Amino acid sequence: MADAPRKRRWPWILAALVALAGLAAVWVNRQLEPNRLTATVLARAGEAMGLELTIEGTPEYALRPEPRLVLPGLKVRQPGAAAPWILRAERAEVSLPWDTLTGGDSRVITRLELQRPELDLDAFETWQASRPPSAAPFELPTFTDGLLLRDGRILGTDWAIEAFALELPELVPDAPASAELSGRFVQPTTEIVFAGRLDADRAGLATPLALDANGRLRSGDTDVPWTLAMAGQLDATGEPLSISFDKLQWRSESPLPDLDGAGRVDYGEALSLQLKGELPRWPAGWPALPEPLASSTAAFGFALQYDGPPDASGPFALLLRRDETVLETTLVVPGLMAWLDADAANPLPPLSGTLQAPRLDVGGATLEGVRITLDDEATDTAPAGGTSVPNAAAIGTEVPPTKGDGDE
Repeated sequence: MADAPRKRRWPWILAALVALAGLAAVWVNRQLEPNRLTATVLARAGEAMGLELTIEGTPEYALRPEPRLVLPGLKVRQPGAAAPWILRAERAEVSLPWDTLTGGDSRVITRLELQRPELDLDAFETWQASRPPSAAPFELPTFTDGLLLRDGRILGTDWAIEAFALELPELVPDAPASAELSGRFVQPTTEIVFAGRLDADRAGLATPLALDANGRLRSGDTDVPWTLAMAGQLDATGEPLSISFDKLQWRSESPLPDLDGAGRVDYGEALSLQLKGELPRWPAGWPALPEPLASSTAAFGFALQYDGPPDASGPFALLLRRDETVLETTLVVPGLMAWLDADAANPLPPLSGTLQAPRLDVGGATLEGVRITLDDEATDTAPAGGTSVPNAAAIGTEVPPTKGDGDE
């Protein structure tokens, strides 16, 4: 008889469990309803970065194997800023750990995919500059199953990176990371198509890194392949962003030279470049060298320096040495490329500076103690012989010509 009351209680216990399960289902459904879940995720992400995240359209979600959101028309903007957006994407898909929805670490994301993202660097830099000194430093998020960007754009001042793609299998701060990237850098007169692999020893804002890349460079009539191998150190903890490298190997085809070097690049409101190294050979498409430079097998040592606009349109300072011959000059890349592309090119490039050589064989004559002054502007000054030579304001020798054809 004792079993009878127990048997009568089972229906009530079962009914209570069903009711609790129903309430739990209603609560879960309410919490995971697409608009509510989206609002929760965007609010948490925006609060962590001091940004406003919105979407245009109806979000979608799935629960297996964990919450996954599809966000149409994603926009990220700085509250109160004039720029309409810092980042936008036609479609974003984000997968999140369950504990992110219940107060876990908002920087841990399972996977993020962005379709046709656009990053406005000017707006991004404005947001960075607006952050108070007391603001927490930027911290890399964790992507346990990686990051994928397709058909993206990075917009700078007078330049852009188009068709940008990035695939990062995993990103964990302070752990090794590797990424495959590709795209097309475009300026009004130049296009650089690139693809490569970037490896970081420790994922973070300051880390040793290595880059192996290849592609094509197009400017005017120039259309040549190139490869680049570089190893160095990234420091993006402050302004400007800097990369120092102890190995840089560039290979291309004429009219571009090959070079091996080391140096440093600082990028911010301006671009600063210091590069030293060697040119293994004189490009075949460049003007022929006089003797004894032409017969020398020594590499050309060089030092290159630039401080100017980020689009590299300003003048470069170049020192070039082979044996005892030294050229110190300034050059502007667009002007130099136009000179190389010209069908009837001036015999001298658009350079300003000086060339010094202990000896040069020119036009059948041997000149000793040569010092040549180059000027990018055509002048009225004519060298000996009465012929005006643009870009050569004066040609002087410490010792007169010592030998010519037919001299005894």
